[in-house]
Amino acid sequence: MRIIYRLPFMLLIMFSIVFGLMILKLLGASIRFRHKYLAIGRSLWLRMMGIKVVVREGVPPREAGILMANHRSYVDVMFFRSATPQIYLSKIEVKSWPLIGWGAKALDVVFVDRSSKESRSASRSELAERVRNGLSPVVFPEGTTVERGLLEFNPGMFFTAAELGVPVVPFVMEYSDPKMAWVDDDTFVTHLLKMLTRPAWHVDLYIGEPVRNSDGTQLLHEIRDWMQRRVRN
Repeated sequence: MRIIYRLPFMLLIMFSIVFGLMILKLLGASIRFRHKYLAIGRSLWLRMMGIKVVVREGVPPREAGILMANHRSYVDVMFFRSATPQIYLSKIEVKSWPLIGWGAKALDVVFVDRSSKESRSASRSELAERVRNGLSPVVFPEGTTVERGLLEFNPGMFFTAAELGVPVVPFVMEYSDPKMAWVDDDTFVTHLLKMLTRPAWHVDLYIGEPVRNSDGTQLLHEIRDWMQRRVRN
C-alpha cells in the first residue's frame, strides 16, 4: 500500500524539481538560486520518502571547500548540509539517464568518464575552478558504493585541494537500514522500488571540521582516518 501513495508524489516532486531547474537555467538563474530551489524540493522528497537526516556530530560548513563523504547510494547527494551551493561530480553514464540526467545538467554537474585519465584530470580542473568561485564540490573518493566500511580512496582531489589550499570537509553517512545501500547487482529501478516500499528510516550524518594540508598524501590519510572512526564496518 505504501508504494501506491508514495510513487505518484515522488514522481510529481521529481518532475517539479527537474523541470523547474531546467527552466531556471534557461532563464539565466544563478547556480546559487537553483540550489535554493533544489533545497526546497529535496526537503519535500525526503519527507515524502520517510527519510530523516539526523546530524550526530558537527555543523554544516560555512565556507566553500571540497565536501568528501563515504558512498552508500545515489541518494547520498540529498544528505549533504552546507551553507554554500554544492557542485556534484558524476559518472558520465548519468548524463544520458532520463529525468535524473536532465536535472544533473541543469545543476551544472561535472561529468567524468572514469575509464579516461584525461576526463578524470579535466574534471578535477573544473571542480577546482568551481571552488575558486565560492562553490563546494561534492566528492565521493571511493568512486563507487559499498554497504559497509570504506573502499580505497582515489587520491586526485586530495592533491587538488592541497595544491589550491582549499579545505576538505569530511562527511560520514550511515543508513539505519544498511540494506538501503545501492550495491552489487541492484538496478536503479529495483533499488528505487525498495525505497518506496520501505517504512520510515533515517541517515546518521557526521560532519567534520575543515581540514587544510599542503601535502595531498597526508590530507588523504587525515580524512580517511576521521571517516574510518565513524563508518559502520
